[in-house]
Amino acid sequence: MLTLYQFSSSPFTEKVSRILSFKGLDYNIEEVNRLKTKQYRDVSPFAKFPAIDIDGNKFCDSTDIAYALDEAYPEKRIIPEDDLLRSKVHIMEDWADESLYFYEMTMRVSWKHNAKKMLPKIKDTLPSLPDWMLLKIIGKKASNIVRVQGLGRKKREQIIHDASRHLRALNVILSQSDWLVGNTISLADIAVIAQLNCLLDATEVQEMIGFFPNINEWMNRVDEYAPFRKQ
Repeated sequence: MLTLYQFSSSPFTEKVSRILSFKGLDYNIEEVNRLKTKQYRDVSPFAKFPAIDIDGNKFCDSTDIAYALDEAYPEKRIIPEDDLLRSKVHIMEDWADESLYFYEMTMRVSWKHNAKKMLPKIKDTLPSLPDWMLLKIIGKKASNIVRVQGLGRKKREQIIHDASRHLRALNVILSQSDWLVGNTISLADIAVIAQLNCLLDATEVQEMIGFFPNINEWMNRVDEYAPFRKQ
């Protein structure tokens, strides 16, 4: 049976979990302590999670995992075989992983009022630390990351405005189709919803999501086809 090595609070864990669920695969979950990642070097030599072992081949990048799962279990594909659709999925997934990711890192992790609310999720991977220390560590680390990346140097009002523009664009796309690419669920849908669910930990995103009914309907569809197994 497959084993998913994970940080439960990571959007990339949700991404892989939904892929496994969509494909109907049985798997075990092993929560990784962030202070003991060296113990998992045989699975993830870069201490990057989620990670998975597929028939002796180890993968520790969510995109690599997605492609490997499609190759090993092709019955229910998440990556289209058509070149044009495949390219669109690639671009949409990359937007989720490399753009939306930094919004959720900024808004839900580096902003203290939101980080407090997600402490229970983070404690699964750092169970030995008191709340005040955990909050300080994750806040500082996230702030450093997004500041270097650039988003963290913007004013808070601009970040909220930018996030709203992303949601508006997504809502328009979903006004034309049930899915983000083509006429069926794909890796694009799974990658985007994983980031969006993390963004919804931020009060500011919770307050605006109701203005985008197409997104809400689409999220329900993705949950039906590819549910997120949290434990």
